[in-house]
Amino acid sequence: MEKQEQRQRLLENLIYLIIWVVIWISPVLEHKYNGETINWNDIFRAWKIIAPFFILFIINNYVLIPLLLIRKKSWLYLLFTAFTVCLIFALNPFMKLKRPDNPDKWPPREFRMERPPMNERIHQFPDRKEPPRQPEHPPMWRMPGMISPMVNHILIAILVLGLNVAIKFLFKSIRDEHRMKELEKHTLQTELEYLKHQINPHFFMNTLNNIHALIDLDTEKAKETVLELSKMMRYVLYDAALPTLPLEKEIRFLNNYVGLMKLRYTDQVDIRISLPEEVPNIQIPPLLFISFLENAFKHGISYQQKSFIRLYMEIKENELECLVVNSSFNNAGEQHKGIGLENVKKRLALIYQDNYTLAIDDSDPAVYTVKLIIPIMPC
Repeated sequence: MEKQEQRQRLLENLIYLIIWVVIWISPVLEHKYNGETINWNDIFRAWKIIAPFFILFIINNYVLIPLLLIRKKSWLYLLFTAFTVCLIFALNPFMKLKRPDNPDKWPPREFRMERPPMNERIHQFPDRKEPPRQPEHPPMWRMPGMISPMVNHILIAILVLGLNVAIKFLFKSIRDEHRMKELEKHTLQTELEYLKHQINPHFFMNTLNNIHALIDLDTEKAKETVLELSKMMRYVLYDAALPTLPLEKEIRFLNNYVGLMKLRYTDQVDIRISLPEEVPNIQIPPLLFISFLENAFKHGISYQQKSFIRLYMEIKENELECLVVNSSFNNAGEQHKGIGLENVKKRLALIYQDNYTLAIDDSDPAVYTVKLIIPIMPC
């Protein structure tokens, strides 16, 4: 993020540099364009007029805007800006142009409005009397009085300040937007990690309960269960820490978990799984399906009645479909409230937004079905 902001600040300063380079060399380009010999006295005079606006820009861009305007001290910014403008113009002697007292300093005659000779006017209008002749003055745009040049200077100063503020806030909005995206991304990753870490103790607690039950029933199977659990712990603690994993590893993990459950329940429960034998090289977020399977074993098994659990997984074009079906004994409400299931719902919403399908069907009191369809992420 810091490198991105540095590039944006560099681009902003580059824009300022280009604008001011064009402004500074414009008097030279004007002479070249008109085919005139460069008169450095005129160019220096033009640069003296440009200099106060450049100083105003420097103060505004690097002092007033960062310290006042960006910190939402608008009134102080306006006050100090007005004071700076007045101070710069007051201290610059070249801004204090007065009306020339000597008519010889007026503009050349070609810029004045010439009147025809008296005899020609009398000949054209014989019955018209000549009004009293008024003293000639140079055109207003050529004669820098006390009002017109000052208004021009103020308008140019407002233009410089306005353009500076517009560019500054444009890049500030870009940086703020980038920071918001980075913050949202960081928040998303933090929440995903939190939800994932909630699943881990939930999974271990259920597995340890299974081992505890096996110790009383069959010590040898309990030992096998501990070995299987060590493999699964390695996956949950290390592999699952990554944002995505190959589907092949997730399928292997599910197979190990189902094998662990079969050691406990033996023939009491009809457990059937159908997972892809040839797994393409695709990525999925880890631990998405284990919560559905855990809930099936936790809530879908009865020691008094026949129970079953089904796990189907199929790859269809650009989608991965997982179906978990288990027997239900009027406890569908408990399956809906599981911690693992709620965490998976939140993770799915954060990762895929609306680009996934999670359908839970408990319309049949004896069957509980969970169907998840997610898009495939190629490696």
